[in-house]
Amino acid sequence: MLHNAVNENSSADEADILHQVTLVSEALEELGYIPESFPLGNDLRNDLGKIAASHPLFVFNLVESVFDKGELLHMAPALLNALKIPYTGVPAEGLYLTTNKVLAKRIMAMHGIPTPSFFAVSETDKLNKDKRYLLKPTCEDGSVGLDEDAVFTTGQKDMMTKIRQLPASHYFIEEFIEGREFNLSILGGSNRAHVLPPAEMIFHDYPADKPRMLGYKAKWDESSAEYRNTTRAFDTLSPDSPLYGEMERLATKCWDCFGLRGFARVDFRVDEKGNPFVIEINGNPCISPDSGFIAAAHAAGLTNRDVIGRIIAEIS
Repeated sequence: MLHNAVNENSSADEADILHQVTLVSEALEELGYIPESFPLGNDLRNDLGKIAASHPLFVFNLVESVFDKGELLHMAPALLNALKIPYTGVPAEGLYLTTNKVLAKRIMAMHGIPTPSFFAVSETDKLNKDKRYLLKPTCEDGSVGLDEDAVFTTGQKDMMTKIRQLPASHYFIEEFIEGREFNLSILGGSNRAHVLPPAEMIFHDYPADKPRMLGYKAKWDESSAEYRNTTRAFDTLSPDSPLYGEMERLATKCWDCFGLRGFARVDFRVDEKGNPFVIEINGNPCISPDSGFIAAAHAAGLTNRDVIGRIIAEIS
């Protein structure tokens, strides 16, 4: 099991990787394997050399950042591939394409996958004064940099000034879709992509003007009102409903278009007219015991052992 190294200074979202290692390790043991954990730190040659020297059957890739940069997470499978070591999950190419959110949105647009309008930080003159927008980091995952302070209108002059000063390589602007938020997890294996039950994020007791969105606080800050008042529900849509079917179709199309493998999650916003928009595609999403992916798997009647077994089955 290869994962990014953590220490006492690691943030909550970074330290969560150890919970994922535990879950995977326990499932691998149930499946008859002898798992061993290898952290990937700043000495890539040395760290990967240890893995190569152990001659593993395969590497279960849990790396979420390289050099503490989420935008470099594709380097781990790229290096494993160069060393001819089999590994689980999304290939390096798929991780690169989906980690760069602007590039991913351009590809989605090419394939007819609806995604919110987006703009460079230098294109604030193109924004509609009657809409709200979201300032997003281009390559960070885990909702890093996303909270209500990132939602803005063109009338917020200080925010507009700040945006124009940000590097275009690391930030962009996305239209904020007012409405509902869903996550659809996808599990590979058995020669098919299995879309797990959709989870809707429920925002309890939010003030009328507060953006209803799954931001960093709602995910990781247990002391925050956002964390306490945001829950996940799997029973808000009937499997026969048009919205359920359309999100399932779009999630599967994302899986195919981006060459995903193993496990992934597609995040949606649904506008007030019921139209779904893909806001992000997450390859190799978090699989800690309390993660959305594992919750969706359990809702589908799968055990942790089932999940890990299916992911391993797709190693090529």
